[in-house]
Amino acid sequence: MHTLSSPAPHSNIRRERKAGKKPSLLKRMSGAILSLILLLAAVWAIIGYIGEQWMDQKKLAVFTQPSAQTYIPTDEMPDYVWQAFIAIEDHRFPYHPGVDPIAIGRSIWIDLSTDSKAQGASTITMQLARNLFLSHDKTIERKLKETAIAIRLEQQYSKQELLTMYLNTIYFGHGTYGIEKAADFYFGKTVRENGQKHTITLSEAALLASLPKAPESYSPVKHLEKAKKRQALVLKRMVDLGFITEAEKENALKKEIVLQPATRTYVNAS
Repeated sequence: MHTLSSPAPHSNIRRERKAGKKPSLLKRMSGAILSLILLLAAVWAIIGYIGEQWMDQKKLAVFTQPSAQTYIPTDEMPDYVWQAFIAIEDHRFPYHPGVDPIAIGRSIWIDLSTDSKAQGASTITMQLARNLFLSHDKTIERKLKETAIAIRLEQQYSKQELLTMYLNTIYFGHGTYGIEKAADFYFGKTVRENGQKHTITLSEAALLASLPKAPESYSPVKHLEKAKKRQALVLKRMVDLGFITEAEKENALKKEIVLQPATRTYVNAS
């Protein structure tokens, strides 16, 4: 009669060793991940430090001075104003750390596949860095500086502060800088929600948001039909992102674009 024999001692030891491998491997993986995170954090901090060396803090001080009345915070504007710019310029702005890897990857792919350098990947923060501290020369050196400064700006300011800086410094064409001055120049209105003048409408905000890409090319004074096409694109993007409804978009598109008579006279005379 055969009986089942008990496992040999060395087989039990083998099982114990195998069972002991799992926590050891997990510990090594955790250590590697932690090291990688610390390394990335260190690299990010170094890039930010380098970016700060190219920043003129005096140009940033104006945003915190009480006397800077021409700068309108985003919380004093209707939401659709700043949403229009995020929709068309940088819809991942609330989430990225100053640079958008997805946009950069897409830009590189399109540039390589079309053998051109027409595709940009600048975030709102990168545009702000360029507008405040750099030239608009299309060079690799400028792009690297722009990236480093953008990372530092994201480390130094909140998203709301960065968006306020951006909206109040971008160029809207015909010598007009800043969204409040643009609202007054084109429409004789304000971007303040409860200002003394009329506040710009959704339709007008979308038109202003269409300008930063190419202010002179999309000028509603000189190229109204072209401006309206880009305005429609801005509104569509706003619908896609859930900022406005389809009905609000259609209503905005039906609004007549009424420019200040003085603006037409000024542009035509210049």
